[in-house]
Amino acid sequence: MIKLILAAVIIGTWNGNWFPSGRAEHRAHPKVEEATMSAAAEMLSKGIAALDEGGTNDVVIILNEMRSPEVVSNLVERMSKPNLHVASVSRYRRRDRFDQQQDAIITTLPVVDAGWGVWPAKKKVKAPRGTAFSTLIFPGSITTEVYAVHLKSNYGATNAALKKENAAKRAIAIEDLLERAGKKKRKVASVIIGGDFNSDRDKKEFADETIFADLEKFGFVDFSRLMPEAERYSHPNKRWGNSLLDYIFVRGLEAKGRTIRISAEELSDHDAIFGVVGP
Repeated sequence: MIKLILAAVIIGTWNGNWFPSGRAEHRAHPKVEEATMSAAAEMLSKGIAALDEGGTNDVVIILNEMRSPEVVSNLVERMSKPNLHVASVSRYRRRDRFDQQQDAIITTLPVVDAGWGVWPAKKKVKAPRGTAFSTLIFPGSITTEVYAVHLKSNYGATNAALKKENAAKRAIAIEDLLERAGKKKRKVASVIIGGDFNSDRDKKEFADETIFADLEKFGFVDFSRLMPEAERYSHPNKRWGNSLLDYIFVRGLEAKGRTIRISAEELSDHDAIFGVVGP
């Protein structure tokens, strides 16, 4: 039976690229950061509006590479979306300080639980970062777990051994997440896993990756498959070619139309991905 469109929820994911400074270890000028946050709020709002012209649907957006909880709160304030609030922000550490690549979840939905955690070491492999998570109440009183992830990249991997090690770190992270969220015989009605996977399932260089097959084995649906092939990317690159690195996987929810890409232009090296889900 087709559900009413009012029961739909907009799901988005975006890597902000060391947001809002755009720099790894140093802060941009405060005025530059203010302008970046305002422009990012406008860009994300554009993505929501493209799938919800009436502005009536609830929203869940997964964010990567956010500097701090304060930055996420400031971004939410600029989006002017009624009832939009911060559900969860990670607090990963990097040596003696907080990492500047935090994961976050923002939403208009009621939050019943939230937190974050780092990936445990397994098989002598330790993946960086972890996951920010939240349990939300979707329309129709559907309990939904949401996980924001930012998996290990191949940046700086200059040989096959390093690439293999990075792939193992991505695999270990997804295996750990599926041990927690992947079991089908659970009381939670639905699960969403999204963020920067740093892997393109359609590229030959990632052909040996296990993460996508593992997710689908546990019943998760890849919303990128609902995008036209020509638009199926989130990391535009004129030199090396476009790649799809940012994903939304869902279980227990169905598509309500199309999945789209919203250009981040100069705000980030990643574009935003938006889709619509429903019970």
